[in-house]
Amino acid sequence: MVTRLWLAVGSLLIAAAFGLVAGVGCNGDDEGGVTPTPATGEGTVTPTPVTGEVEAQLEQLVLQLDDLPQGVIQADDRFVTNDVSAATSEDSAQRLALLEEWGRILGYDVTYQSSPEVMDRMGLLLVNSTSSLYSSEDGASASFDDAVEAAGVTDWASVLGADQGVDVEELVSPNWVDEMLWLRIKVKPAAEEEPPEESLTSDMIVFRQGPARGSLQIAWIMGRTSSDLIVQIAEAQAQRLKDTFP
Repeated sequence: MVTRLWLAVGSLLIAAAFGLVAGVGCNGDDEGGVTPTPATGEGTVTPTPVTGEVEAQLEQLVLQLDDLPQGVIQADDRFVTNDVSAATSEDSAQRLALLEEWGRILGYDVTYQSSPEVMDRMGLLLVNSTSSLYSSEDGASASFDDAVEAAGVTDWASVLGADQGVDVEELVSPNWVDEMLWLRIKVKPAAEEEPPEESLTSDMIVFRQGPARGSLQIAWIMGRTSSDLIVQIAEAQAQRLKDTFP
């Protein structure tokens, strides 16, 4: 059975995901989606109104239950406005101005949780998938760069409460989308413990395709979960972005 420690740390990993991806945003496409609105003047953007069409598009840019193993359930989902996203920053007013400068329209995130049977059999714990729309590709790319910088300076051991530390590895990103960052964060064993055959791991992936940005965090047990499954899940979200913004 998956231990309580695995589950507790897995929950912390997803909490970290919510914090890091709160500023994610994306835009619409040329074919039946949201039409990007050009910037007007220096540093200002004419906002695109949020409509049911925008919300429906965002929901299609994230992972769906069909993309995940049977036995995984949807635990939570929410739309994230600029105000809500900015509220997580130390200087919310400055952050809000930055999101508006990028032309962020709206974001959406969803969290999936494995059943105890899936956790025990496959070692897959939790999956958090987000999408967001921007009024231009440049705005989405600026947001991607911001997320990359934030991931690079994050003290993952502190965030995850891992006193023993973590190993962070940047994986080679496949050419699935316009821009992509793939980090693998593995919790180290305690000093007095022998290296375990299985270790709690979290993959944090940031995508940018056209005017859309997405992110994915997968909490899993290395040594129990197939790496092929992790790649399959990541590729599924990349494909959803590409299907909308080819």
